[in-house]
Amino acid sequence: MNASTVPVSAAPEVIDSESAHATFAVHAYPTALRWLAMLAQGVSLGSILFFTAQLLSDVVSGTQTVQPGPVGRGLVFGGLLPLALVAVLRGLTRARVAVEPSRLVLTLRGGERFELPFDALAGVHPAWVPLPGPGLTLRLRTGRTFGRFLETQDPSPLLEALSTHGPLGAARTHPLVRYAQARQAMWLRRPHQLALKHVGVPLLITGVFFRAHQYIAFGGWLGEYQMHGLTAYLKTFGRFWVPVTLSLVLYACFWRALAEVLSFSAAWLGPRWARNTRRGAEWLCRLAYYGGLPALLLVRFYLM
Repeated sequence: MNASTVPVSAAPEVIDSESAHATFAVHAYPTALRWLAMLAQGVSLGSILFFTAQLLSDVVSGTQTVQPGPVGRGLVFGGLLPLALVAVLRGLTRARVAVEPSRLVLTLRGGERFELPFDALAGVHPAWVPLPGPGLTLRLRTGRTFGRFLETQDPSPLLEALSTHGPLGAARTHPLVRYAQARQAMWLRRPHQLALKHVGVPLLITGVFFRAHQYIAFGGWLGEYQMHGLTAYLKTFGRFWVPVTLSLVLYACFWRALAEVLSFSAAWLGPRWARNTRRGAEWLCRLAYYGGLPALLLVRFYLM
């Protein structure tokens, strides 16, 4: 049967564990949903880069044109909401790919199955644009592309499983695959790390500035609370916390963008370059964030 019109069964079928070589979790995007996710990510990235550029301009020129209100609204509507849409689309497109002896079986979230015989596949290629994430496209011998983009943060295990079927696994040495593999191995996103970076550090730095303000304006770190009450005290803390948090988000985005550009470029030079540059880029981001910020505070309070 023509692979471009692969039969789809309504009920999920249990894959025989003896015949299946490996099974992988993926996100299987139809073309329209992938374009929607790419558009949403593009809007989010554009918003973040726009406000980061404004912040850098203020730092270089010594001005303060970036205001917390517009930045906050811009990041919520232009940054967070599009990313939330991408998260929803990822949930809707969860799927599993099984590499069997003679075919590749894609099982969607709702139980639909696509069975692609290996002799119907002309090749498996990494996406040139790794959005909404790194992934693979399947090229059929009919000349058409299979109608689902398979997103996986590290395509190399799936390609390794396909390598026993000749050219289907050849893409595992592609620079885009090396980039995704190194990124997945080194980019740690555990909940406690995210909490420390985006909650703990902003609160700590806010506390430094807020305490200094309380001593200067009211003679003690509880001065405003004792004079005007808890509501006024918390509002003042919020006026410090919001701009500090937004500035740190943009500061982290600047270093993240630099790290991704360096890592993407190095992936084209070879596997060792991809691994070592990614490792160095990740440490650069951590050093700039966790080491650079205390240094900036010291400069702010003791050298200015």
